[in-house]
Amino acid sequence: MLRLLLDHVSDCLVAVDGAGLIVLINRSYCTLLGGREEDFLGRHITDVIGPQTRLHLVAQGDKPMSPFPLEVRGHKLLARQTPVLKDGKPVGAIGVALFSSSSALRRAYQRFESAVAVPATTAAWRAKFDLGHLIGDDPAMEECRSRLRSAADTDFPVLIDGETGTGKELAAHALHAASSRADGPFVTVNCASIPAELVDSELFGYEGGAFTGAASTGKVGKIELASGGTLFLDEIGDMPLRLQGSLLRVLQTGEIVRVGGTRPIPVDFRLVCATHRKLEEWLATGAFRSDLFYRIAVLRVRMPALGERNDFTMLVDALLGRIRETSGIVNRALTEPQMRRLQSHRWPGNVRELESVLTRFLVMGDIEISRIPGTDSIGEAEATGNLKALTDRQRSQTAEEALAKAGGDVDDAARQLGISRSQFYRIRSKGRRTDSG
Repeated sequence: MLRLLLDHVSDCLVAVDGAGLIVLINRSYCTLLGGREEDFLGRHITDVIGPQTRLHLVAQGDKPMSPFPLEVRGHKLLARQTPVLKDGKPVGAIGVALFSSSSALRRAYQRFESAVAVPATTAAWRAKFDLGHLIGDDPAMEECRSRLRSAADTDFPVLIDGETGTGKELAAHALHAASSRADGPFVTVNCASIPAELVDSELFGYEGGAFTGAASTGKVGKIELASGGTLFLDEIGDMPLRLQGSLLRVLQTGEIVRVGGTRPIPVDFRLVCATHRKLEEWLATGAFRSDLFYRIAVLRVRMPALGERNDFTMLVDALLGRIRETSGIVNRALTEPQMRRLQSHRWPGNVRELESVLTRFLVMGDIEISRIPGTDSIGEAEATGNLKALTDRQRSQTAEEALAKAGGDVDDAARQLGISRSQFYRIRSKGRRTDSG
């Protein structure tokens, strides 16, 4: 009960023992300092607040100065410091800090309000994987793990790129688990799966009654949910241009405004993005903002494709072991012909496809590899040395199918494919030149 009462006090409260070590700190002060209670307990007050505090001196018998002007993390406070006496002798001290201006108090209250409103809704948002789940002893995988460890020691944005199925989301989980934010939420958003009309409310949340059908109590957005932890934006290359500008403002200001809201809400999250697209190529077409790209790609980690790795046998053994452990099926082992068949496949779906095939093998007993449309043509192209021509033809055919589905509307067809109008025309024209040649 005492703990709850202290956490509901909006003033910043901290207590130290006779040695100046923090023995109690309430939630308001933790929020102001940008950490959790366990980050500060047992540390010397000067290490946390700074050398300007006199609380440790008051705990040793110095006369308290009240009100005592104090600046903490750029906030100007007025502190009241009181010694704790036992048998007439000081054994510690209590400091209560008040804001010296109404505007500063209002900003702190908003930050405190958002911080205490989120924890109850973020219990389920936790990383499910760590670096140990990134299987493989190929040098490329060793490099990935090394870069993730280095990135985990910082708070800079990270961009993880690589082909579909290479384990980009798994790497994002592992990065969060290895970071100082591991105890905070790990909130995921797939930018390609959210309907355009719901993107704003999904990311930024909304106030009650902000639009028709909105819950009367409002809703916390994913960015706000990630405060204190990591926000993972998967398929960032599919984020609409309009929203890219909104995300850039959040990264620049550290604040969001809910849909229908009137006040900024401070947010503190680490951004991790993933994409299978080559974003640098999209910058030239205007499909992705260059200013946002440079914000999210401060640190980069590339996940290697399965065909680039030399640890296939080790990966198969490890995946089989993991699948057996979760399924309980232990009575099947790959024959040499089956292993050779696996090794000869091109694996366009990378590790995800391999895991699916191995799971089917343990259940059904045979190696059944789904035929991906176009793989036979690609194999033929490799044999004839005409891969580029066939690839251009296939891309052009895909564009024509999208155009037919869109009823001849070029803009709609380009949106279906996630490309610009000019890219759409280039793809069609390349295919036609190949056919005529």
